[in-house]
Amino acid sequence: MPSNPGNADVRWVADDRGYGPGMRQMPSADMVSLISFLAVLLIFFSIDVRSRESAASKSWQASFFEWASRLGGVATALSLTLGWVDLFLPDETSPIHVAFVAAPGSVGVLCAIMLGLEMLWQRRESP
Repeated sequence: MPSNPGNADVRWVADDRGYGPGMRQMPSADMVSLISFLAVLLIFFSIDVRSRESAASKSWQASFFEWASRLGGVATALSLTLGWVDLFLPDETSPIHVAFVAAPGSVGVLCAIMLGLEMLWQRRESP
């Protein structure tokens, strides 16, 4: 196992799991914080999807932001589920890599940022 003289609290998992000097294991406290953030983000996406009106003829911007909201909600739900399951698995034998939680979570955050930009876009167009 690689040594980490600067921080004795971080322990590296065996190399066959893919961890090494570039990837660290996420402590349970950090995972709980991430799960809490993802839960709030999921609530945001569910409110956003329900508040959208379904019209047959929409502009491409409205359709784009609607799909960004749906994609963000699905990605956030997937990340939240994987993080929740990983929280209860032993760290040594967990089949869930940190990247499996981080990748869909990052997609959800990017979609939330795009929806924030939509709010600026709408404000600019309103009289």
